[in-house]
Amino acid sequence: MNKKKTALLLMALLPLCLNSCIRRVIHTPERNVEPVTVKVMAVSQGSDTRTTGFVGTVESARTDVLNAPASGTLVSLPVREGEKVSKGQLVASIRSESLESAYRLTRASLDQAEDALKRVKMVRETGTISEADYVKVETQVQQARASEAAAKAALERCQVKAPFDGVVEKVWPAKDVEITLAEPLVRVVDLNRLEAHFSLPESDFGKYEAGQSVSVEVPALGKTLSGTLAVKGITASALSRSYSCTVSLKNTAEGLMPGMVCKVLLGGATGAEAIVLPTSTVLTDMDGRYVWTVLDGIVYKRYITVAGYSKDGILVSDGLVEGDRVIVEGRRKVSSGMKVRTVE
Repeated sequence: MNKKKTALLLMALLPLCLNSCIRRVIHTPERNVEPVTVKVMAVSQGSDTRTTGFVGTVESARTDVLNAPASGTLVSLPVREGEKVSKGQLVASIRSESLESAYRLTRASLDQAEDALKRVKMVRETGTISEADYVKVETQVQQARASEAAAKAALERCQVKAPFDGVVEKVWPAKDVEITLAEPLVRVVDLNRLEAHFSLPESDFGKYEAGQSVSVEVPALGKTLSGTLAVKGITASALSRSYSCTVSLKNTAEGLMPGMVCKVLLGGATGAEAIVLPTSTVLTDMDGRYVWTVLDGIVYKRYITVAGYSKDGILVSDGLVEGDRVIVEGRRKVSSGMKVRTVE
């Protein structure tokens, strides 16, 4: 019986104990949470200078196709595609029987003319030859020398040499084959002088000027190069209604090669005013792009409309007004309605 009374007493006291514990939990003083500190910037209107990208291709500013200077047999082709060559290096050798024969004939004619001049000089000293006859023979020697020099130069051109330091991009014929006059042999490109080529649509032609600064992104290398809009075409393509333009690159990157795809970024003023935000301040969720703003120490989410891009950041056409304070540092630590401490 004593045990039974004890159990009943404990069951009667249990609600009182639980109630006391709950009160203690409820009435425990809360700790003061310090507001998060964020850095903000006051937005303002500025000149709408947008950056537009155009797809282009990297090309060599100096390319030379070396053609056969005469018909004949290609007896030597000591270079391969992708091989570096130096200025004056032999890249092909042609044997031309017609040029060799022409040189032998002009050489024999020169020897004959020079021999005749020697004999005339000896006779001239005795006074038995007129001055006019002497001048005639001397003129024949000069003509023979000119013919021999021309034939020799033509024969020397059969030793085809690199016009500048570069890389062999293309080799057409094989060794020991018969080739014809002006047949292409090799193409040499200069990798130290590269440029970007792109097409500028007719609608954008008046927005940009030759000489202005340009940025060129090369996705294959993950690099951005600086350059100058060197050439704006003057005749539009009949099909695409675009103008061929050239960017002269001020710097290059290791591994940059002709044929690589690039993106040419041109900046031009629209004449309008726009709010420009640093790219890092703009976030994206399922409803669109937004920024965090602060008003009276409270965080608010503002959805914005992006109008374009400039060298300074993102152009905002709607969603913000001049004077709004946008969080630029600490945006990952805030949520809507949260209290924050701000620093400019």
